[in-house]
Amino acid sequence: MAAPDPAPSLIQQRLALGRLRLTALFMMIGWGAVAALRGVGIHDVADVVNWIAFLLPLALASYGVKLWFDYRRKVRAFEAAHGPDAGKQP
Repeated sequence: MAAPDPAPSLIQQRLALGRLRLTALFMMIGWGAVAALRGVGIHDVADVVNWIAFLLPLALASYGVKLWFDYRRKVRAFEAAHGPDAGKQP
């Protein structure tokens, strides 16, 4: 049986948290802007395609908010376990 993979270093864990943060920000800002533009651009409120084109980016922006809260929760847990400066390079 193979040995289990070693845990990633603190620097790698901090970098993974940074990637999660950027993903959340891009989703909130990017998809939020697309949803706002689509919402302003709806002229025919009876057209289902317009509503789908508005609600899909809105849902993705909402998922970005969820990712942001996940990021904050993971940072708090990481810093509680390893200290506030763990994984930061000088």
